[in-house]
Amino acid sequence: MVKQMTRIKGKKVILRNWKTSDAKELTQIMQDNKIPKFTRAPTPYKLKDAKKFIKECKEYGRKGTEVGFAIIDGKNKKIVGSLGIMGINKQCKKAEIGYLLGRKYRGKGFMAEAIQLALGLCFGKLGFNRIVISCSTKNKTSRKVIEKTGAKFEGIQRESVVSGDGKTHNMRIYAILKHEFKGKKYR
Repeated sequence: MVKQMTRIKGKKVILRNWKTSDAKELTQIMQDNKIPKFTRAPTPYKLKDAKKFIKECKEYGRKGTEVGFAIIDGKNKKIVGSLGIMGINKQCKKAEIGYLLGRKYRGKGFMAEAIQLALGLCFGKLGFNRIVISCSTKNKTSRKVIEKTGAKFEGIQRESVVSGDGKTHNMRIYAILKHEFKGKKYR
């Protein structure tokens, strides 16, 4: 059901599977000190971490358990972030979306579009009915991006994630159902 995808093109961004050659660009993006604050990414983030992450994305993709995408700026073709479809439960037709975006690319609509593209894939070709998107209660920017997707706030999971900087976070949990999604579904 979930296999490696090639690419999905939007107006601003392209989602495509990670390539081994992306490791240096990913390492540069991950030097932003806010990323390990709100994700599980290790800090400091080194080239070996990027290579390991990309290798895992490829393995999970082959197994059909997760799908990892590089988020590419549609104009200059540079990697601006990462988006993953994970926690896949084929029987219940649900999954979770996680993401990160490099500092200089924030506030430009890249992530909002990337999530919409991923939701279109999830509710179209992948046949899911429910997608969860969560963020730390302290990450107000991510909260705004999630709320723009049409996902509904369901509650707070207390102390449910330990971030890359070793801190425990309460997470705001949102979900969107297939019939609530207003975007294009990709087949």
